[in-house]
Amino acid sequence: MTMELISIGAPAIKGAAVTAKILGHLKGDKVIVFKKKRRKGYIKKNGHRQALTEIQIESIAASGAKKAAPKKAETKAEAPKAEAPKAEAVSKDISSMTVAELKALAKEQGISGYTSLKKAELIEALTK
Repeated sequence: MTMELISIGAPAIKGAAVTAKILGHLKGDKVIVFKKKRRKGYIKKNGHRQALTEIQIESIAASGAKKAAPKKAETKAEAPKAEAPKAEAVSKDISSMTVAELKALAKEQGISGYTSLKKAELIEALTK
């Protein structure tokens, strides 16, 4: 699996590219987190293992690299996104409304049973 070109970091070199291959996903060493408050009887012992990805750098090009062209599937997905910001703007406006305002809006749209709905349910009903 070869990764696409991604620009990360502040000191980016124009036209530089690094290609890498993912070798596998693994977990790091176990880390123990021990918390204690003296004279209170409070003791907590937790731990975790960090998720890691092992990669192999295949090549580093200092110049002459170009970004990969967008895939055809992505260009088709962009067309419906033109309508999505309008719906997102409406949903952002709806999410900032109070429950009373949402109920009034539901009443205007003729949604039945709006009086017993909670805020999240009202937002879901109004965005449909």
